[in-house]
Amino acid sequence: MGNSQLIHPSSIRVWRGFKNQQYQSNWTGFVDRLSEIFIPLTCQAMMPIGLKSYIPTLLKSDAGILPDEIALVGYADQNTYYSASRDTVIGRGYGLLHYEVFNFDSGAGIPSSQSAFPTAYSKGAFELSQPYYFSGRPIDWSVLEINVFAIPVQQSEVGGRIVTLADSLKYAVSHNLITESILVQDSGYVILWIGLDVGKKIPQDITDLISAHADVIHSISGRASVPPMWTGGEPGIPIKDNQTLNLTLKSSAIGAFYYD
Repeated sequence: MGNSQLIHPSSIRVWRGFKNQQYQSNWTGFVDRLSEIFIPLTCQAMMPIGLKSYIPTLLKSDAGILPDEIALVGYADQNTYYSASRDTVIGRGYGLLHYEVFNFDSGAGIPSSQSAFPTAYSKGAFELSQPYYFSGRPIDWSVLEINVFAIPVQQSEVGGRIVTLADSLKYAVSHNLITESILVQDSGYVILWIGLDVGKKIPQDITDLISAHADVIHSISGRASVPPMWTGGEPGIPIKDNQTLNLTLKSSAIGAFYYD
């Protein structure tokens, strides 16, 4: 029997979220909304209807240009994502919940939140705001150590060091030095996820390319489990500044969250 948690990287929605106007001066309130409602409800509402992997990261930066929350949101395939999001009441309700905490108004003076599916990276080809993956193999993300890098960059670097970094990731994946990577560059920043088998290290040439940038945020995932919907006494899922969670949904209603 195959591993039901295997996800092709083309089926992972790559999310970059910016808090909306009501939370611009209320970081604590924003984090509370994510911890108490948004993050656990993502698992409770969407995992029963097709979500397989959810890896959110809370970003707190003085750079002022990075997203406030990012995530890899993995489904069995893209059709499952669209069906769950659009063809179910809970999916449509969950979609509307995004507007409670995130900005989607391009005229609000705040970057608009966005998400997209990645495509396979080809050497030297790079498009702004298009996420890329590097292996093309179905992977169980729940067993990997996920290293997340939020990298402020200059716009001119879309054709320079970032392409060099992407080429190095392609080499590392093809030689099994890392399991998979997903990379996206938006205006002013790059977000990079590197999945490793436990015990492996990121190749030195990749860490050197990343460390050439200032004010990089590096977060390593920790596993956590969310109780199913209708569990009593739920405290939510605490998340700290610059923390990454690799989340699963518990099959039993006994207990609350725990960290492995």
